[in-house]
Amino acid sequence: PRGGPAAGEPGGGPRQRARRGPLPGRAGTRPAHRRRRARGRQAAEPGVRGSGHAAGPPRPRDGMAAAARWQRPYRTGAGRGHHRARRRSSTPDTTWRDLAELRGARAVLLDVSPKGLLALAGGRLPRAYARGLERFRYGPGAAKVDFLVSEPIPWTDPAVGRAGTVHLGGTHAEMVRQETANARGVRTGEPFVLVVDPAAVDPGRALPGKRPVWAYAHVPNGDPTDPYDLVRARIERYAPGFGDTVVAHRSVAAAAYEDYNPNYVGGDIGSGAMTLYQTIARPVPRFDPYRTPLPGVFLCSSATPPGPSVHGMSGYLSALSALRHCFGIYDAPDLAFDASSLEFGRPGLDR
Repeated sequence: PRGGPAAGEPGGGPRQRARRGPLPGRAGTRPAHRRRRARGRQAAEPGVRGSGHAAGPPRPRDGMAAAARWQRPYRTGAGRGHHRARRRSSTPDTTWRDLAELRGARAVLLDVSPKGLLALAGGRLPRAYARGLERFRYGPGAAKVDFLVSEPIPWTDPAVGRAGTVHLGGTHAEMVRQETANARGVRTGEPFVLVVDPAAVDPGRALPGKRPVWAYAHVPNGDPTDPYDLVRARIERYAPGFGDTVVAHRSVAAAAYEDYNPNYVGGDIGSGAMTLYQTIARPVPRFDPYRTPLPGVFLCSSATPPGPSVHGMSGYLSALSALRHCFGIYDAPDLAFDASSLEFGRPGLDR
């Protein structure tokens, strides 16, 4: 019957369990998600986010590089009278190995992990703060595979092929087992895998017979295993024959991800385990977690609240702290732009 539990699935069917959220509960458990009409100015952001569930979120045509080019005039404050910083003469690929090299700067915002902050500080941090950074826990790693395929992914359910991002986790119980094992440093044979197929939503990202697909798996932190076979097999569980479409691939183990980006300690792309404690005290318990004990030095990475995700709030809140403490600016700059000037599709916001 409608609304009844599926056979062998305690606590209701998959839809009911998803509605309650990731925590188990009885039939009377309060739903994790509710719908409510938002009013006034606060309706804007929920409206944009909610529309993504109906028609898919807006995506930049021709990739994020196009979005970056499109945003450049707004980021630099062209014509809006923003505070503009003077650029140093260093080239974009300059490598700083010690904060002493930046002596004289009024404010330094570090987009680094706690491990990176310890290395850059060179022993100048107070011992209590340094010990807190040393105790910081990193989360499971990510092992990534870039595929070049000859045709669209042959999903068993063709509707899945319309999504640009697909999460392969299995049932709720399977995901709990997978993530628990990873947190304990145990590798599983069927990990959670996130698959991205850009051409599914932007056909311009593909060429005849050539189509980019990439995926990453959740694995234990520092896992050195090549993820190609693991990720390919996981995709083939839901898309039989996928391996036959692979023309070429490049894989990066979790242990090697740190070579690509030193912030990915052991392959942790979130810069720290999202435990209850580290969600609140990140990276250490401080009233202003962005301001380090070193004068003019701030931490702006996802190792600070609110943690990892595509939101930019760690950098924004760190910048506000720097403006207050280093420049005496207490009013947040207006970073908004005139949305009426947007032309969808040029250079490329498209749904």
